[in-house]
Amino acid sequence: MSPTAQRVSRTSLLLGDRAKAEDDDAINPLLPVERDDPFAPKPLDPAAVTGTAEERLAAFEQAIDQAQETAGRSLKAARARFVVEAGTALRAIRDEGLFKLSHETFDEYIAGRWDMDRSRAYQLIDAAPAMLVMSKIFDTPPVESQARMLGPVLDAHGEEAVREVVVAAKQAGPKVTAATLKAAALRLRYIPSQSDGEPEDEPTDPPTEHTPEQARAIVRLEQGLAALRVAHKALRGTVVTDALAADRERGLELARQVASIAAKIGRLTP
Repeated sequence: MSPTAQRVSRTSLLLGDRAKAEDDDAINPLLPVERDDPFAPKPLDPAAVTGTAEERLAAFEQAIDQAQETAGRSLKAARARFVVEAGTALRAIRDEGLFKLSHETFDEYIAGRWDMDRSRAYQLIDAAPAMLVMSKIFDTPPVESQARMLGPVLDAHGEEAVREVVVAAKQAGPKVTAATLKAAALRLRYIPSQSDGEPEDEPTDPPTEHTPEQARAIVRLEQGLAALRVAHKALRGTVVTDALAADRERGLELARQVASIAAKIGRLTP
């Protein structure tokens, strides 16, 4: 296969196009790839809604209720996917020493390339394998704190042990949390108890369920954080001094605006 065809095939794979072409010439990267996007909006067509004013209002309000429920589910699903995909990739970069292509240490790499601190990177690395297993067991997207709780069980005893712990936790009560998973793992003796000489840390669960309003607030805050990280990367280094050297008056004005926005952001913390 020619280098061009190899690049095209890789592009098709990354886009999720699993169809196999008859030959290299049949692959066209310029054609759109049809995908089932779970986040694609599916608005209700007002023209298709018939009936009385009351019936139309009820139909539109039902659509809003469904959209709010979808927002909450999508948020958790997106978080679970991020943990699995980012954690798996970070583990490979660390274990294969790929960070050395641009940085001296892995810690320097995650800070410089991803603006992420060490503890967060290792949380993702540790949680990813268990989160992937849990995604095959749970009917709803798993929670990261639960995956971190089950990580040692998976490492020491394997996937079947994780399934046993999850089943035991479900049998103990309707709501599965990191605390109930830990209790189940202790009962099954998949993790040592404090009496076995190991210190016992109480896991703290973030809320596993959000109201639609809470989900939207979290999404907006996460979107804002992502935008700030992009802005921070754009402004690092000699950007400000270079701008001042190029046009001092304009550079000063822009720098003042940046400082003003930064100060407003700093006042957001309760």
